Amino acid sequence: MQKAYTHLQEMMLEILKKLGYPNEVYQFLKEPTMSIKVRIPVRMDDDTVRIFTGYRTKHHDVFGITQGNVHFRPDLTEEEVSQLAILRSVKTSNLQIPLGGSSGGVVCDIRELSFHELERICRGYIRAIHQVIGPEIDILSSDASMDPQLIAWMMDEYSQLNPHTDPNFIAGKPYVLGGIKNKEIAIEKGILSTIQSLIPYSNHQESQGIMIHGIGQVGSYLASELYRLGYKIIGVSDPQGAIYNSSGLDIPNILRKKDSFGLVTKSIPNSIALDEFMQKECDMLVLTAKGEQIKTIIAEQINAHTILETVTHSVEKSALKILMDKNISVIPEVLTTTGGIIYSYLEWQEYKRGIKYTEEEIETKLHEIISNAIRQVRYISQNKNVNMYMASYMVGLKKQAEAIRFRGWI
Repeated sequence: MQKAYTHLQEMMLEILKKLGYPNEVYQFLKEPTMSIKVRIPVRMDDDTVRIFTGYRTKHHDVFGITQGNVHFRPDLTEEEVSQLAILRSVKTSNLQIPLGGSSGGVVCDIRELSFHELERICRGYIRAIHQVIGPEIDILSSDASMDPQLIAWMMDEYSQLNPHTDPNFIAGKPYVLGGIKNKEIAIEKGILSTIQSLIPYSNHQESQGIMIHGIGQVGSYLASELYRLGYKIIGVSDPQGAIYNSSGLDIPNILRKKDSFGLVTKSIPNSIALDEFMQKECDMLVLTAKGEQIKTIIAEQINAHTILETVTHSVEKSALKILMDKNISVIPEVLTTTGGIIYSYLEWQEYKRGIKYTEEEIETKLHEIISNAIRQVRYISQNKNVNMYMASYMVGLKKQAEAIRFRGWI
């Protein structure tokens, strides 16, 4: 994770230099302005007490208020939380959402904890950080793995600690407490909308189709929805191989044969190796499997016209340069996985304005925000003669740098 954090900072330095900003701007933006580490004592069901580590980090509050996810993971580190806060700022700036980035969470494995132990951790976390969050300070929101129940406990604990403050600023709540329906698939919806927004800009007269590398939760959703909407899916992969057909795949039939391990190639004949799959020509290759997937040797063989990154660190730094030299458009994760941010923002808007959006209004606003972000990044890409990957960070960092300049901080 430290390597990825360093890579992010190096790219920020390069882009801010290209944009003409002084080194002081980079020095300000390269690290969070506020970060706390807390220790949370929790009484377990067996009456022992375990001490959990938690974090809350704010990149900056140049826009006044920050917003960021809460993560419960056994491998969560302070470096990752800092990186996520910075990336959140880039994403919100790309989306024209006037909120800075933040992040936080607790180092724990949800699978090993009982229902009551989880509640105690949620409440303990809020007790530890409640002075640095609030409706006019920092807004908590849920990531894809956070059940609305966990957020509800946090909301309740905050209300008990701050009885004169409305706790509804916390996003990711159950629908009956003011949450938004389908928040659990907001990231998938955002990726789908990104794909739909990018396809009209394709310069290829005849569609070759879309390939999805990784048929897990996100990949399955995208394959199913794209197929339903009439797009041609020519390839899907799992950890052991791939299925390919240049004429298009019968996605519903393939997903029906998916086994309990998430594999589809075992039950479908004529599957191909992953190396061969990555060399196939396609309009768009969507990367949904976790972990670094595109290394230098693979990048040299890829024949996709566009690569969509939906997981951070999907493309190695050296591989990214090769893809750019081949004029392959790489759309970074800061532009594709923004659905959760938009849903959290709309939930916060509902709280601020005392309204309730319909499901149709949410779908429309999601697509409008993402389409505008794609249009803006494409404009910078064309006018600055840079690839979409760099343009995405240019847009996100420039807005932050300009806000800092206007406020007279630097």
